[in-house]
Formats: sequence, structure tokens, C-alpha cells
Amino acid sequence: MNLNLNLRQLKAFLGVVETSNFTKAAQKLHLSQAALSASIRELEGQLRCRLFERTTRSVQLTDAGRKLLPVAQQVVDSMDGVASELQHLERCGVTRLRLGFTPILASNVVPELLGEFQRQFPMVQVDLVDAGPGELLEKVEADQLDAAFGAFAQKRSGLSQLQIAPATLMLVCSGQFSAIGKRIAWPQVFDYPLISLTPRSPIAQLVTKIARQHETEIRTPMVVNHLETALGMVEKGFGVAVFPSFAQAAWRRYGVRTSEIYPAVSIDYFRITKAGKDTSAALDGMTQLLIQRLHGI
Repeated sequence: MNLNLNLRQLKAFLGVVETSNFTKAAQKLHLSQAALSASIRELEGQLRCRLFERTTRSVQLTDAGRKLLPVAQQVVDSMDGVASELQHLERCGVTRLRLGFTPILASNVVPELLGEFQRQFPMVQVDLVDAGPGELLEKVEADQLDAAFGAFAQKRSGLSQLQIAPATLMLVCSGQFSAIGKRIAWPQVFDYPLISLTPRSPIAQLVTKIARQHETEIRTPMVVNHLETALGMVEKGFGVAVFPSFAQAAWRRYGVRTSEIYPAVSIDYFRITKAGKDTSAALDGMTQLLIQRLHGI
């Protein structure tokens, strides 16, 4: 049998054994109940047997579950012991910091921070993931990332969020739209063809919400995945785009200009970590650098 078990599944199993309740186990492990149930289903699927007898009143181990229990406990205890030793060695050896960033942050802010971060933490190796908000939340929840940074429209149980900065939405356009001045009202924004990021983008979701509030439709000739693609299309006059103010480092590389949109609309950016998990000095240092950059300090 080719098994692909992981520590998350075993901890979920032990949590249910200890509490005899899926809801209480999820709370103790700082997981959503859906995530806990999914881990148990994955584990049972890998082992091809049921581990629990579930009734409306209780959750009891099956014979298979009782056989797995001591092995799972030994594996988890061993891994926790190793993790504790590695954390002790962090002060004197090279460590890894696994960070996720939404695409706009990854391409326009992070490159400027890494040099200063490496000067402050020379013994820390940073592993970066550039992905959408939903994927980053899943990776933090599964302990595949130490933290994720970005604008997250949804909040999940089992995760902690720290606000790091608000950004103001700006209109980006080319000189071909000469009627657009230094300031433009939201209803007027929607008079122009809008080049938008995918609906998964928190910015696209916020712009759609604003359009509904003004009871207007968005003229969207094209939807793209990346900021640079959108800026290239804007530069050629295919339409206008709405982006957060800190992305100016990106649009300065293109033949575009910006206009202030009123009334001003902010979009909050957060650091997401696993609830109940201590942060390291390196992670706090990266967070502070990001806060300073987004606030223009």
C-alpha cells in the first residue's frame, strides 16, 4: 500500500480521540470544523478503513482506530520533539521563513524589502510563494506557510489576522484618455472600459461591490491574471484599471498616469498566521519592514 500520510492528519486524529468531539477538536487545533473533517476523511481514505464510529451523541474509535492510536501518538510526539530542538537551534543556525504574498505585493513591494531583511537577518532563508488569497489561506492553515500577506476578503476560523496597512484605490490610465483629470468620481470610472484582475482578486471584488452600490455596470473588455499584463494593456489604451496606491512602483515603469478616485476607498492588507502559533523574530521583522514600506516610512 502506497501511503501518503502527514502530520496534519495525525494531529486531527489525535484531537478527535482526546475530545471525542469534532467541534471541540477543531477548536483546540485552531482549525475550521470543515478542515478537521477533511483531514480525517483523507486519513481514512489513505488507510482504507474507518477510524471512528460516529453517532449523534458520541464519537468512538473503531478497532482500526485503536490500532492506529499508539503509532500516531508516537509519530506526533517525535515530530514535536524534533521541532522543539530545531527551534532551539534557530538562534545559532540558518533557518527558513516560509512566506506567501498576493501577486501585487510580491511583484511590487517584496523585492525592495528582501535586501534590508537579509541585512537584519543574515541567517534566515526566505522561501516565497506568490499566489491568490484563497490558496495562501489554505497553505497557512495546512502549516505549509509561516505567514501570508495580502488583501483577504474572507476570514477563516483557526487563522489570526493582523492589519498591516490600508491602501487607497487609484485609477491608472494612458494619455489617450485625455478627459480624465487628476481626480475622478467613482460613477465616472465606470464610464470607461475597465481592465480587471480575475474575480478572485480582492481588488476586483471591491470594485465590483462599488459598482453595485452606484447601480452601474462595469465595462470589462478583458480580465487578466497579473498586474503587469493589465498595465501593458492600459499603456496601449485598451482601457483603464484600478489598483492600490502602493503599486506605484509598478506603474512608473509604464507610460501611464494616475487619477485620484473620490470618495476615497481603502483596501486593508493583513498578515495571516495560524491561530495559537508563536511568531518568530524574523517574521516580526519582515512584518515591520512591510508596514514601513506600505505606510511610506
